[in-house]
Amino acid sequence: MRDAFPDLHELAGWLGRQPPLPLTDTAAPLVYGYVRTPEPQPSYADACADLLTWWSVTRGWRLGVVFRDVGVGCSQSVRPGFTGLLDVLRLPEAAFALVVSRDQLARKPEEATRLGAKIRRTSCHLRVLADEVTA
Repeated sequence: MRDAFPDLHELAGWLGRQPPLPLTDTAAPLVYGYVRTPEPQPSYADACADLLTWWSVTRGWRLGVVFRDVGVGCSQSVRPGFTGLLDVLRLPEAAFALVVSRDQLARKPEEATRLGAKIRRTSCHLRVLADEVTA
C-alpha cells in the first residue's frame, strides 16, 4: 500500500498513533464498509478495504462486508455498492457505515452530505477514517 497509495499509507500511520479504545462489556458493534473509486482497476478499492478491515480490527468492531463501487464516478447516480450498503444498514444489528474519506461518497461536499443523510436515515451513523485522526 505504501508505494502505490501514499495517501492511504499516511492515513494508516496517523490512525496507528490514535489511543486505544477503553474495553467495554458490550458486544462489538457490527459495521459495514463502503469504497467508491472512479478508476476501473480494483487495486485502490482493495487497499481501501484493507485499511477499513485493519481499523475495524484495531477498534474491536465486527466488519460485515465492504461494499464497493469500482469504476463509478461521482456524478453517477447508479451505485450498486452504495445501495447494498443502505440495505444492510437497515438490519437490526448494524451500527454504522465506515468509509476512508468523504470523497468515497462524493467529491462535492453537498453531494457527500446528501449521501451521508441517506445513511443516517437507516438509523445508523457514518464514521469517516480521515475524521478519526486527531491532532
